[in-house]
Amino acid sequence: MLIQALREIGIRELNELQRSVIPKIERGLDILIVAPTGSGKTECAVIPIFKKMLDMKPEGITLLYITPLRALNRDIIKRIERLAKILGFSVAVRHGDTSEFERRRQSLKPPQILITTPETFQLLFLGKNLRNSLKNVRFVIIDEIHEIAESKRGTQLCVALERLRELSNFQTIGLSATIKNVRDVAEFFKIKNVFIWNGNKRYEFKVLKVEDEVKYIAELIDRYDSALVFTNTRQMAEALGLKLKELLDVEVHHSSLSKEVRIDSERKFMNREIRALVCTSSMELGIDIGHVDVVIQFNSPREVRRLIQRVGRSGHKLDRTSIGYVIASNFDEILESWAIVKRAERNEIEETILYKNCLDVLANQIIAMALEYGEIDVRRCYEIIRRSKPFEDLDFEVFMEICEFLNREKLIVLRDGSIRSTKKSRVYFYNNISMIPDEKKLEVIDITSGKRIGYLDESFISCFDGQVLTIKGELWRVVGIDKNVKVEPVKAEGVIPSWTGEEIPVPFEVSQDVGRIRKWISSMLNVLKREEIIEIIKKEFKTNHDACVEVVSKIEQQVKEGFIVPTDNHITIEGDGQVVINCCFGHKVNETLGRIIALFLPKAQIEVDPYRIKICPANACEIERILRSIRPEFVEYLAEKSLIDTRLLQWKIINVAKRFGYLRKDVDLSRINIKNLVLKLKNTPIYHEAVNEIFHDNMNARLTREILERIWNGEIRISVFNDLSPISRIFQFKVRDLIARRDKTVLDAFKKRLEEEECILYCLNCGSKIRTKIKFIRNLECIRCGSRLVACINARRRIEEFDKKDLFRIANLVMCYGLKAVYAMNTYGIGINTAAKILSKPFKDDDEFFRKLLETEKNFIRTRRFWS
Repeated sequence: MLIQALREIGIRELNELQRSVIPKIERGLDILIVAPTGSGKTECAVIPIFKKMLDMKPEGITLLYITPLRALNRDIIKRIERLAKILGFSVAVRHGDTSEFERRRQSLKPPQILITTPETFQLLFLGKNLRNSLKNVRFVIIDEIHEIAESKRGTQLCVALERLRELSNFQTIGLSATIKNVRDVAEFFKIKNVFIWNGNKRYEFKVLKVEDEVKYIAELIDRYDSALVFTNTRQMAEALGLKLKELLDVEVHHSSLSKEVRIDSERKFMNREIRALVCTSSMELGIDIGHVDVVIQFNSPREVRRLIQRVGRSGHKLDRTSIGYVIASNFDEILESWAIVKRAERNEIEETILYKNCLDVLANQIIAMALEYGEIDVRRCYEIIRRSKPFEDLDFEVFMEICEFLNREKLIVLRDGSIRSTKKSRVYFYNNISMIPDEKKLEVIDITSGKRIGYLDESFISCFDGQVLTIKGELWRVVGIDKNVKVEPVKAEGVIPSWTGEEIPVPFEVSQDVGRIRKWISSMLNVLKREEIIEIIKKEFKTNHDACVEVVSKIEQQVKEGFIVPTDNHITIEGDGQVVINCCFGHKVNETLGRIIALFLPKAQIEVDPYRIKICPANACEIERILRSIRPEFVEYLAEKSLIDTRLLQWKIINVAKRFGYLRKDVDLSRINIKNLVLKLKNTPIYHEAVNEIFHDNMNARLTREILERIWNGEIRISVFNDLSPISRIFQFKVRDLIARRDKTVLDAFKKRLEEEECILYCLNCGSKIRTKIKFIRNLECIRCGSRLVACINARRRIEEFDKKDLFRIANLVMCYGLKAVYAMNTYGIGINTAAKILSKPFKDDDEFFRKLLETEKNFIRTRRFWS
């Protein structure tokens, strides 16, 4: 029966991977399978389980399939459902988008196969019918296990699996295409066996610099017929999608677009209605979208595993070569892409860094078990949690400290050696199922069709009534904002939306390789001709002439101007006033070093990228002295101290406080004094967990300590220069290029929006009022009495809100600065004092003035949530 069913879905014979692994799964082994994308891992796991289920005649949930992405669920359910239906098994999917009707149906009659996410898995323990059905679970498959393992989702899932072991005995199978420390990840999920299989999978990578990036990408899509175009951020996906749509049929795909829009884009691509999808990591994993001929990565993929996973989407079969182009735009991007491609060819993937002893996950799971059992013995709760790998070293005293904290917050009742749930427990848990921090999002609705097209972060849309912005590669004008954002399609220039999230950090190892490549190229300058060097580089890195010229020219310029080329083991500290430390240590080490150095310079501001730390104001000699004075053994202490009063720590504390239930998920942060909150929570589990999370996600104390030890023993050299070298000046140009691409468009849209603002012109002499749009203002004298003492306020406010003194101040600004004062007083977040400061400054042109208004507005949007 199984063989016939496999033939019906197109599997006539098993491949080498499946022939090797299926017997192991049939023997009941827990196993982690690591094999390339498209090698048939899902079938590898499912076929032997279905074979066993045919003999079992299962009732209730027998197979639990856990995947990290909702989009991945849609793909998996199609593949599994076809086979399951032929064999007579019931299949259902459950995640955040599942309808209430479907949830009730699953609860009344649980399916034999349930496909779900790590978060929704948590909810199964709380429903009476579903919890009883979990007693039947015999198999758990964790897909894309590396994606889950490296975040707090993985820690939460490990504890949930221990809770499941209280109800049933099951076999665990993990699936992944890219893991370096396979044994560590397997042990994390209590999987005893690993099977690594590379097969004959072939990859072809090319790193190119081209004159017109958008046009070249369009030509590649034409040449290969179907393509995935990856970017590292949602903003860049929208910007690139907008430009490509002018040349050919493409759609944009990322996680801030609505489910309907994403599914429609996937369908169009699969049916060949469009040639390409411009996407982010939303398409990185194994979602079935049909045949992909080529993958184009716009700028460096930042990590080796991302390059392998993304390029692996093309030629999604073992016998096909996966082809990937990296379009790199500048010196850093080219070198970084070369380094990543070389590491990919050697299969040198980054390690998966696992979370341990996360106190917010611990609090979450204590409350979850209190709800699951109603009442549970303290020791039993502790032992279940401590059985999981992330909490195997958990001290009972720490566990009790968390329990007592939750008891004080009335999230549990701790009494007579037992933990009991409260009404507050349930409210907390349903609001904090996910360990992923989130910002309040508003739906974006197309008023012409009534369709939901995506989501925008609240901080972005707060003041953009009338603004034109880009979503799913198309332009929309904001018509109104209430519980959601109402938009209409337009043809005009727009602003790329801002989504929560950060650029992917470049690993230490990749940055060190970039330093080594710089050193290798600079060593050839004195012994070989320029064209000879270029030919050697072209062959070594499978790159084009323009990319080589960009890199070689910059290194030649560096040497010609008398500077040292900064490498993996040679730091240069350059500049006076503005100092750049050139250090190839990656984002996390540079972040740690930069913050520690800034501790000794109270007024200094820092910026980092993987190859530089910019400090201002500072002096190069002073920075060298500070760097050489930092003792390696004090790194952790200094790094933590450097976080005090930083926005990073404040934001982390807010997210951890939500996960602890100390703050409500929907709390209005504009009403909270965040500085006072941080002081209040100092030395609490919330504070300690926020610091731990920063050390895990944003900083690397261990590697920073090693770097400082190498400086102390002379392995890493330091050279100091008074001026900025060409490689240092790249930092300025990178930022300038980014601004240049969008600055004029954004300023024009901003000015247009201000001109559409309605304001009230109020004469302080005769009391007359006129309501008008700024674009219609021609004269700033009172039309009734001719007085020039006219105050201007935004129509969203009332004259009565202002006292006479303030109105006279506004009128004076209007009299002195004319229409500029009107623009300033109608800019969101600018009050009388701020307007006076801005207007008193000299500006070389109108663009500079409007840029200052826009920066002030943005700053207000960014900071208003943090300060009461």
